[in-house]
Amino acid sequence: MSDAYKDLFSFIKKTEESQTIESQFLNDLDRTIQLSNHSHVPSKSIKPASLGGCYRHQWFMLTGAKPDPSNIERADNITIAESGRDRHSRLQAYIMSAQSLGIPIEWLDPEEEVRKIQTIGINTSVKRRDGHEVLCWNEDYQVSFKCDGIIRYRGIKMILEIKTEDHFKWIQRFSPEPAHKFQAVLYSICLGIDTVLFLYENRNYTTRKAYKVTITDADKDQVIQRIIHLLAYQRANIVPPEEKEKCIYCRYKSICKATGSSKAYTLEELQKIIAGEGNEVK
Repeated sequence: MSDAYKDLFSFIKKTEESQTIESQFLNDLDRTIQLSNHSHVPSKSIKPASLGGCYRHQWFMLTGAKPDPSNIERADNITIAESGRDRHSRLQAYIMSAQSLGIPIEWLDPEEEVRKIQTIGINTSVKRRDGHEVLCWNEDYQVSFKCDGIIRYRGIKMILEIKTEDHFKWIQRFSPEPAHKFQAVLYSICLGIDTVLFLYENRNYTTRKAYKVTITDADKDQVIQRIIHLLAYQRANIVPPEEKEKCIYCRYKSICKATGSSKAYTLEELQKIIAGEGNEVK
């Protein structure tokens, strides 16, 4: 057990005597939820959901760095995420059944769609099925991802992207979140589909809003350049500079602080370093 866990449990033990049995039960339940969800397997891949975040955070993920042992996520945050996954699964099941009820929503087999795009040179493969989704890997961009679905609706093939959010955010929702669109652009690149249907569900009342977005070549170029730049940092074995405005929820705060500040490099500078034509500035 790490020192962080020992300190946490020591603190809890000191306060337990002054708590009611109900409070102790709730604390123990929270600890069970936290410990059940704290395992970490380094991904060594790019995750679409975090691509728009800090370069250094992505670099730590790509290189398989372990997150801070003291970064124990709140139990309610864990169960909110689990609730969101449950709603994803339920909505996917409804959409899959639509065609059998005479409703013109066709659920397309993601494995079959991946086989089709492989014939046109998109280097994406299926690793495994996971419920209604499949885990995919794109070799060119080192991307591991699962999209929520691929559908055909009224003649249009679309990537389905489901999001759940609290009532306050939902009532102020008039378009997709920029970070969500960034994520969907990467799906578009890896799946060869340029239309995305965002489905936002109100977590409190299960009311829904939908937004159809067309991914442009300019959108793709922006994301591809970001990936190429990030992979160049990895190949050059240079840690990117920290982006302190994005540090609030980072899982790598300790290792980032220990790494210290670092210089920002352009893609051209990194390519020269990789080729042995440039020098890294410490």
